[in-house]
Amino acid sequence: MSESITLTFGAWLKLRRRVCDVTQKQLARQLGVAEITIRKIEADQLRPSKHLADLMLEKLEVPRGERSSLVQLARRNGHSLP
Repeated sequence: MSESITLTFGAWLKLRRRVCDVTQKQLARQLGVAEITIRKIEADQLRPSKHLADLMLEKLEVPRGERSSLVQLARRNGHSLP
C-alpha cells in the first residue's frame, strides 16, 4: 500500500527556513513584516500574498525555476501539496 505525504506551504517554509539557518524573527525583518506573520504562515493560519510568498522564496534562496509552483502552493486554499 502506498502512503501519501501531504506537505503544506507552512511546513515547507519552516523546513526551508531552518535549512537556511534563519530564525522567524530574522526572516520577518528581511521581509518587513511582523514576526507573528511568519509564525501564522508556518502554522497554516495565514496565506501570504503572492508578492510576499515570492519575496520569501527569494530571501530563502529558492531557485527561480521552483518559485512559481511554491507561490501557487502558498496561495492555494487547502495549503497542501499531495
